[in-house]
Amino acid sequence: MKNKIIGTTTMKKYLTSLFLFMLILGKLHGQTDFTKPEDTLTILEHPSSFSDLIKQFKGKVIYIDIMASWCKPCIQELKISKGLDKFFAKENIVKLYISIDNFGQTDKAIEILKTENIKGYFVTYQAPDGKPNQFATDLENLLLFDNKKQFRGIPIYAIVDKQGTLITNDAKRPSSGEELKKQLQKTNN
Repeated sequence: MKNKIIGTTTMKKYLTSLFLFMLILGKLHGQTDFTKPEDTLTILEHPSSFSDLIKQFKGKVIYIDIMASWCKPCIQELKISKGLDKFFAKENIVKLYISIDNFGQTDKAIEILKTENIKGYFVTYQAPDGKPNQFATDLENLLLFDNKKQFRGIPIYAIVDKQGTLITNDAKRPSSGEELKKQLQKTNN
């Protein structure tokens, strides 16, 4: 039996057809890329503002988890959060993790999320150049500090509705289980 060698032109046609088939299949299932964000940890580019970050998830409820690699309660809640993955997928709710690790230290937060097999989206509070920016200012004003400009402590949880409005900056923790589910379902309906 002879091995058949496929020519370059034939191979290109085959690969193009395969790509188009996968693209069409993805569109039929409402998916344009071939990784499901709910099955992975997606690291986002640093946004210019909080509203620019939220716009990426238009039409979806967003559960925000503000954490840091050095925060033991944050890591404990991350472990509990994994048990809610099916609920988040079923309800089509986005999990968004925001690290407040110091500049140059965010790799530690990413490593913890990957080690714990956390699914969702990740962005860092710190700009890539380490300079103050609008996104950091927005987070400070909306989530990190209270009315007296005192740091609230972490972890902090927040919920953004489908219209992109911050509903609460004091959402239930993953460890609250059913209370969190009810809070999210109320926002999702």
